[in-house]
Amino acid sequence: MTTPVRTITFIDSAYPKSHKITEFVWSGRLDKHGQLWFDLHLRSADYYLSEGEDYLDDIDEDESDDEEYTSLAHWQAPIVWDNYHCCTLSSTYWSDDQGILLSTGNTPFDFDNFITHQFTVDIAPQINSDTDEDEESAEVPAFSIYLLGHDECKNHQIHFQRQQDNTYHINWSGKIALFYAGFDEFIHQFSAQLENIPFDGFYFPKSWDLDKAALEFKKVLSHFEHYEFALINPQSQIKQWKLSYIGKTYP
Repeated sequence: MTTPVRTITFIDSAYPKSHKITEFVWSGRLDKHGQLWFDLHLRSADYYLSEGEDYLDDIDEDESDDEEYTSLAHWQAPIVWDNYHCCTLSSTYWSDDQGILLSTGNTPFDFDNFITHQFTVDIAPQINSDTDEDEESAEVPAFSIYLLGHDECKNHQIHFQRQQDNTYHINWSGKIALFYAGFDEFIHQFSAQLENIPFDGFYFPKSWDLDKAALEFKKVLSHFEHYEFALINPQSQIKQWKLSYIGKTYP
């Protein structure tokens, strides 16, 4: 059996080869306000591993003190990448208020017809003198990223394609600004390819019982009969549930 491709590439960086993804979870969430979300969580392998185990032995550690301090210089300096080891790109790792909004109840989300779809999220505005910077900075981004420190990412294009086994191929690209180093221009790019990803289910507030959860989910999901509640950890004495999509059933 062929191993599914699950990689992320930082284009024209110090480590331009594809990096293996060591963690990836695609899940959903119904928040306390009745809004339905998709969440994505990704973590890469250590950067240097994309070049092979012996890559660090070949690095010339001599750095010029006269090198211009620019975003591109940071992006292309192996010593900078080695300081931060690996990437975390996530809507769940640091916050409960991020993700891709699917429904507020006005138009229920229909998983049965979620066959191929592209989300366009957090498009960075064109910089101009009339931009209200305080208003922009107050918006919660869909995803946060730890790359070369706590940086920022926007302009996400996330394409889902259902497979015959009801897993999905996900292609995810976006732009990065190296905020941690003091740069605010989204001029760097990443691209992730993920094959045969299962959906982990929709989570909901722990304070809700199953009757309350079912009532709220019916407001934002079409074909509620195509779902079932599943225990998150069957071995635990504390019963916590999520809503799993089981799809259409036939007699």
